[in-house]
Amino acid sequence: VGIAAAAQLQARGLTPLVLEQGAGAGHAMREWGHVRVFTPWRYVTDDAVVRLLEKTGWTHPDGEHLPTGREIVEEYLLPAAATPELRDRITYGATVVAVSKAGLGKSSSAGRDAAPFTVHYRTAEGTHHVVEAGAVIDASGTWTRPNPIGADGLPVPGEADHADRIAYGIPDAFGTDRALYEGKRTLVLGGGHSAINAALDILHLKDSHPDTKLYWGLRRNTLEKLLGGGLNDQLPARGALGLAAKQAIDEGGLELLAPMRVRAIRDAGNALQVEMTVDGQDQIVAVDRIVVAAGFRPDLDM
Repeated sequence: VGIAAAAQLQARGLTPLVLEQGAGAGHAMREWGHVRVFTPWRYVTDDAVVRLLEKTGWTHPDGEHLPTGREIVEEYLLPAAATPELRDRITYGATVVAVSKAGLGKSSSAGRDAAPFTVHYRTAEGTHHVVEAGAVIDASGTWTRPNPIGADGLPVPGEADHADRIAYGIPDAFGTDRALYEGKRTLVLGGGHSAINAALDILHLKDSHPDTKLYWGLRRNTLEKLLGGGLNDQLPARGALGLAAKQAIDEGGLELLAPMRVRAIRDAGNALQVEMTVDGQDQIVAVDRIVVAAGFRPDLDM
């Protein structure tokens, strides 16, 4: 979104400045680079960005191909960030800490609408910079702020204490994270397609390690609604994912816990003891790892 916004502004004769917290374009996307998206290439690219790339001899990937996050970064974002029009307009390692109006505090109203914005940011070296801007677009996304386990939007007791055994999002179960889940007991929490993705990836590890155990916890018993799209889903890959999850449940490959609420997580030596209620009944499940796929929230601190 940041690259697209910059290209659209540049096409209109405006001067964009992109402040990127990471060391390169697509920094957050690289962290889920192993995940294949549901969206084909033709919906991923922005027309203004494509026009800049085509000047360099770039060729658009197959429009119907479903790219991974890594492919989007390497085949689209990095080349776009290197175009002559954008490469000098991006500052990397820049963390925005505040946005305000020039010369005006929170209690001042006179002239506020006409005043430029002041954007305060720190570079990787810790230097504090201030830049004025006519407008500010927040394209920072939500990746750095995963939702916690608690149904009230807060971490449950023990969640922070055992962060080293809890993953948020979709782990790379076939790659760098394989040893963490192969032959282990895992609880996946979440009622969306990211949770299905994580559960199926871990479930496939049973082929090589039959003692791999998987629990899937849903806050609401809405499984049929979640999986019901099937072949009628307008995004075919998402529909196929639902059908695969339904088959795994029908075959007993995973244990479904729904509706459930996690109350606390405690250390049980070589395992995590997860205290929960399942369909109104108290239950304790011992696992080695927890995967939380409960979505993300924006960072509003600035």
